[in-house]
Amino acid sequence: MSAFLGPIHMWLYNQIQIVEKREAKIVKKFSEKYSETEVENIIFPYRHQYGELKEDKPLAELIAGNDIHPWLESAINSAQSREAAVVASLMDKYDDQKLLFDIYSTQAEQLAEKAKKRDDVEKFNLEDAFEIINEHFVERMPCDRLSGAIKEETKIIWKHKSQLHQEFWKQTDVELELMHQLYAKWLSVFTKNLNDSITHKREIADEYYNDIFFIEA
Repeated sequence: MSAFLGPIHMWLYNQIQIVEKREAKIVKKFSEKYSETEVENIIFPYRHQYGELKEDKPLAELIAGNDIHPWLESAINSAQSREAAVVASLMDKYDDQKLLFDIYSTQAEQLAEKAKKRDDVEKFNLEDAFEIINEHFVERMPCDRLSGAIKEETKIIWKHKSQLHQEFWKQTDVELELMHQLYAKWLSVFTKNLNDSITHKREIADEYYNDIFFIEA
């Protein structure tokens, strides 16, 4: 792979930044409500293990001439692993799920409003809304083929193999149910703010889980 940066690379980097900015907001809000020193001590090992947040540095600067594919793959893995570890540790210490869900919801709402403003639309139709969701919701490298969509006129089923996100959260002590609840909340709020006539629900099985987006009758 070359170091040439194309649109797909910027798209993936945007997804990484969304995860990392959410993690930063989690740390900030828990620090404000509880103890900044205590929270920093809790998360320090994970910043050391998975690396510091990339903030708003340009992708070209971060790549620094290296091959883009392995760098992005590593960055996606570390961002999700660190977020899972931070969430697990803060829940173990404070068990404040309400604050956590509020953070996920607020980010989703703000990003959806930003997308509508960027594209100058009041609401997206189902197919366009799904494209915006794809743009914002972190997956893995496209070549991993862990997700696929089945599109109908009034419904889109986004099928994921279980390892898409679960393997990062399985490294922690947090219940996978919380991961699914957090991601489902984020997707539901994001979707409703793209178009309030579109509903999202998540169905979970052993080897896969589906995110379903449909137009309410």
